[in-house]
Amino acid sequence: MVQTVTISRERFETLKGALPAVTREHLFSLYGISETTWNKLRKGEPIKLGTWERIQARIERRRAQPAAFA
Repeated sequence: MVQTVTISRERFETLKGALPAVTREHLFSLYGISETTWNKLRKGEPIKLGTWERIQARIERRRAQPAAFA
């Protein structure tokens, strides 16, 4: 059986706040997820644990990158 996870509303809002816009391109480039997965997160539905771990890994990689200077 596939392990799943459901995130809190607060966590969803944090993810949403990091997006420049909720588009297919931004969802994939920032989190590596599809609109279907995003909709599940938005509705409070469970997603695969592996997908959540991928989102977390991408967030950590972005935090570890030095800020770009304009």
